Amino acid sequence: MFTDIEGSTRLLQKLGGKRYGAELERHREQVRRAIAARGGVELGTEGDAFFIAFARASDALGAASEVQAALANGPIRVRIGIHTGEPLIVEGNYVGLDVHKAARICDAGHGGQVLVSQATRELAGDGLRELGEYRLKDLTPPERLFQLGTVEFPPLRTLRPTNLPVQPGPLLGRRQELAGLLALARAGRLVTLTGPGGSGKTRLALALAGELSDDYRDGAWWVPLAAVTDPGLVLPTIAQSLGARDGLRDHLAGKRVLLLLDNLEQVLDCAPLIADLLGGLPELSVIATSRERLAVSFEQEYPVPPLDEAAAEELFVSRARQLEPDFEPDETVGEICRRLDRLPLALELASTRVKLMSTAQMLDRLERRLDLLSKGRRDAPDRQATMRATIGWSYDLLPEDEQALFRHLGVFAGSFELDAAEAVCDANVDGLQSLIEKSLLRRDGHGRFFLLELTREYALEQLRRAGEEAALRRRHAAWFLGLAKQAEERLASSDQLVWLSRLNADTDNFRAVLAWSLEHDVARGVDLATTLRRPWSMHGQLRELVFWSERALAAPAATDMRTRAVALETYGEALLYTEEYERAREALQQSLLLFRDIGDRKGEASAIQRLDHVVWAQGSTRQAIELGEAALAILREIDDRRGIAGSLDHVGADLVEIGEVARGMAMLEEALAIHTELGDRRAVASSIHTLGDLALDRGDTQHAAGQYRQALEEAVELDDERTQAYCAAGLACVAALRQAFHTAGRLWALTESIEDQLGVRLLAAERQRYERILTPLQNDQAFRGGYLAGRDIELTEAVRELRAS
Repeated sequence: MFTDIEGSTRLLQKLGGKRYGAELERHREQVRRAIAARGGVELGTEGDAFFIAFARASDALGAASEVQAALANGPIRVRIGIHTGEPLIVEGNYVGLDVHKAARICDAGHGGQVLVSQATRELAGDGLRELGEYRLKDLTPPERLFQLGTVEFPPLRTLRPTNLPVQPGPLLGRRQELAGLLALARAGRLVTLTGPGGSGKTRLALALAGELSDDYRDGAWWVPLAAVTDPGLVLPTIAQSLGARDGLRDHLAGKRVLLLLDNLEQVLDCAPLIADLLGGLPELSVIATSRERLAVSFEQEYPVPPLDEAAAEELFVSRARQLEPDFEPDETVGEICRRLDRLPLALELASTRVKLMSTAQMLDRLERRLDLLSKGRRDAPDRQATMRATIGWSYDLLPEDEQALFRHLGVFAGSFELDAAEAVCDANVDGLQSLIEKSLLRRDGHGRFFLLELTREYALEQLRRAGEEAALRRRHAAWFLGLAKQAEERLASSDQLVWLSRLNADTDNFRAVLAWSLEHDVARGVDLATTLRRPWSMHGQLRELVFWSERALAAPAATDMRTRAVALETYGEALLYTEEYERAREALQQSLLLFRDIGDRKGEASAIQRLDHVVWAQGSTRQAIELGEAALAILREIDDRRGIAGSLDHVGADLVEIGEVARGMAMLEEALAIHTELGDRRAVASSIHTLGDLALDRGDTQHAAGQYRQALEEAVELDDERTQAYCAAGLACVAALRQAFHTAGRLWALTESIEDQLGVRLLAAERQRYERILTPLQNDQAFRGGYLAGRDIELTEAVRELRAS
């Protein structure tokens, strides 16, 4: 059952805010009293409307009768719609075709009227007055409606004269978009819905026309133009749809009419004719659908977005149940929707496969999306029978140079910047702008370009068909290796934050290059993986480095000695931070031998440094110091400032640990000075955190807390997730030493939350420092309470709380 107050805005103006508020509250109490008396469940309210479920049709009718009787003498008049069916439950909410039908039945009524569907009438029995068949504004097949009671009301608020086509089901998941479009359409006279093929432009435009039909006394008329290829035939086609025998302009003169011009992209040269028609007929309004805007006066463009997650799942499940009534969604449905870009046509095509395969099998096959989406409804237009045909329709309309640019852009994975498109694809601004206007290319909120995955798959198909893929892949790999090299130089400068952000945004492109390199250019892949070692370690992508390095090293003949030495060092460092110490030591020892064989002193020092870290993590501090000092001597010899600072950090901390405090602190201060001089904010944050750890070891909680907070601020600015986790652990220990056990538990929970959500881990040897303080508190009631309170906090909230701690 849906209820809605008739003319609420006018009533507010008439009664005034105070009295209307009192009457509204009285109305809510009476509705809820009637619901409760009949065992109803209130599922939601929006403004002054109610959504209620009942176990039996007779209970719903009884509650509706009681609501109308209770409100009979007041100023508020409520319309009620009742329908019986089986809803879907998505994210705890009742949704689905039957829910939409009940809401539409309510919309058709007047204040004081109770409308009932055929399905409810069959359960409730006699006593309802038949009103006849009506087309509701959701454009579904005519619905036979009944009325509770004998009171006479004006004609139902259903579709006026129209040729809007009957739809197989109600519009799902577009409530917010439809509300926005209604406002635009009532404020202007030409609204163009744009978007890629399959985005649901036509269905949304039809729903908009249906909602607006009451505003146009002479009707809302649909004009399908997909089959028209000559712009000069557009006006005659409109005239034919309207039955205009004496000329279109004369036929429309003096009439208030809404035209829905569907699929204009192939006849865009007719745009001036439509503008002229609007200019001469002030009561005419137009809704248009097209892959790109008309670019004329009067026009308001509305880019149609993909469905949101809940709406996409609802659509998939609803369509699947039309084929398999017992279909039950599982956790894979949401991932299927995401992989299909939440495009309505793609979801409808995919749902037809539920008769053939499970959703898990469907998900496995989505690597070949266009093949999966190769069969749809027999009554669909040819261009919508498959997703390949839908995208191909747009591609075929492009001029040759834009076809080339579109297929070349398929080489990018995820999003990309303008400079990348220019370098890899010889793109220019005009070409990119044209593809955006034709809904084949998009821009995100950060100004980066991207293709929807289904569109990209089609672009790659065309790239291979044209024999251009190999050349574009090489250009793509060369560009992103160069970008990573450029970033490597800047990651130790004051521009570090900008470059970290850029590298993070291009993660998908780097992965694509690594995957291509394994088959075509292993040396280039090793070079890229090594270059990404530092930023990826900050973002919890070390296991990914292990993955790529293992595959690169599996083909020793594909690389020279230096490339293999570098790959082994990268592999060993990644294994170190994933706590696979023996494998890390073996890889780094092999790397060291190769660097010595080729006389690469910098590589030799770097491998020794990594071995120092492994040995220290395994508990051999004095041996770690020996290795660290050996690396430091080489680095001073070749005057590698960045390498010197890194070695000073580790050797200094180790010296403090064995009691050589003065010498160790001097090294740490020298390291911090070099990092600061180089502008390496990430290294500065790490050094400051180390100083905090040493203060914690001395029991100096004030100094430790200050250092941890300073390091945390830097880590948050740099999005350095590993250092954020370390700072959380240190601040938990500070709280524990200050007897603030609840706070300590909460902060330790935040540490583990960051670890779990980001896949980064504190190294075991470093974790022991914190656990020595926190483990004895595990059974403390206050600590446990704080831990439980902080365990499930979202990452952003965890970081916000840490900064305020």
